[in-house]
Amino acid sequence: MTTTPSPAPAALMLFRIAAGASAAVALTLGVLGSFMDADGVRGVHATLAMVFLVLSLVAGIVSFVYARAIGRKGIGMHGLSVFVLAIAQYGMGELYWTIPHIVLGLAIVLAAGALFSLSMRLAAHAAGA
Repeated sequence: MTTTPSPAPAALMLFRIAAGASAAVALTLGVLGSFMDADGVRGVHATLAMVFLVLSLVAGIVSFVYARAIGRKGIGMHGLSVFVLAIAQYGMGELYWTIPHIVLGLAIVLAAGALFSLSMRLAAHAAGA
């Protein structure tokens, strides 16, 4: 069995790390959101939301770069869409739109998890597994 090297191994590794960190922070935000009545949780939730914005931006940029390297635009669009959803989510949180914020939060956890899953499948495919 022969394996073909990935066209951009550094971009793939960055994509995997950024997507994984983004998905982990999104899941953590969801768990923290369920404890919002506890003291001090709102501040931690807001701080992690800003971290998630940065991580989702990095994941979106890196996924777009990797998608261009392998010729699959959909991967980059998925990464950038998670960032766009994160911006909308942050705005809803600042406006205290609770129910839409929760619903979109669930969708973001799924989208960020799917992006991480996609990055891992691409890595396995690039390695020939």
